[in-house]
Amino acid sequence: MPNAKGGIVNESDIAEWSHAWPFPDSVESFFMPNSSKTTLRPLTTSDSPIRKLGVMAKVATEGKVKTRLGNTIGFDKSAQIHQRFLDHLFKVFQHWGDERQWVVSPIESISQTAPQASSHWQIIDQGGGNLGDRMRRWFANHAFSHPALPRTHAILIGADCPLLSPAEMDQTDRLFRDCDLVLGPATDGGYYLIGLSVPADSPNENNPPNRDTLPSRTILNTLWNDIPWSTDEVFDRTVAAAEAIGLRIGRLPVRSDVDTEEDLTALLHQIEHPVDNTDVSSDHIELARDIRRILSQPMI
Repeated sequence: MPNAKGGIVNESDIAEWSHAWPFPDSVESFFMPNSSKTTLRPLTTSDSPIRKLGVMAKVATEGKVKTRLGNTIGFDKSAQIHQRFLDHLFKVFQHWGDERQWVVSPIESISQTAPQASSHWQIIDQGGGNLGDRMRRWFANHAFSHPALPRTHAILIGADCPLLSPAEMDQTDRLFRDCDLVLGPATDGGYYLIGLSVPADSPNENNPPNRDTLPSRTILNTLWNDIPWSTDEVFDRTVAAAEAIGLRIGRLPVRSDVDTEEDLTALLHQIEHPVDNTDVSSDHIELARDIRRILSQPMI
């Protein structure tokens, strides 16, 4: 097990904002109920964590999503595939956890696609800034457990890894037993999942840093500031930053995002020619069928 200086823990081992964004005096202020922030739950004697899942993804607008894929198959098709990935994830995870949110951009286009999320998902705005700013904002609102409530497990994924399943979320939950931060490394050097579970601000921020006394501002600044987004250094730099402040880190299996035509071909092969039939569900088969249908459309 890692010591207070941090480290990476696999499941087998355990069977701020930037100055452009005003930060409140304490995390408790994030829990005031309104349309975009978490509402306080009734006090409970249960030790079960509150599980929150966010899918951070843009509205499927032609030329604005999956542009690397669109460069070779056409932007209309790539937008349709992005939409199909979203629909698939919304269906697969519609019953997982206690709170589910589509963290969307641009919010003004949401009326075109809102029905896809159904009643199982809350729709909230990503807000402005770079990728780090947007992720930091979501975690600031959702990751820090109020002292009077059970601990929160906040997990954020994108729409580039459509074969994610509730099993990975359950695995993340198990890692949180001994970890503060869980990462799903991607083959391109980034991560496809990031999860955080830490207490709310300690009243005494003068203590030496450790996972129980770190102020939320420090955690948010550390994990999402000064990261070279869209490079192959994202995962390693995030791990190094987390270890530097003593967060215990859990790691999920490596997965591939679908960003290019080559990635999409590999995804279809994985579904249509599985090594183990138990790895493929009827939802996966339907997803592959729809992707083939989209690809067969004439190029616009």
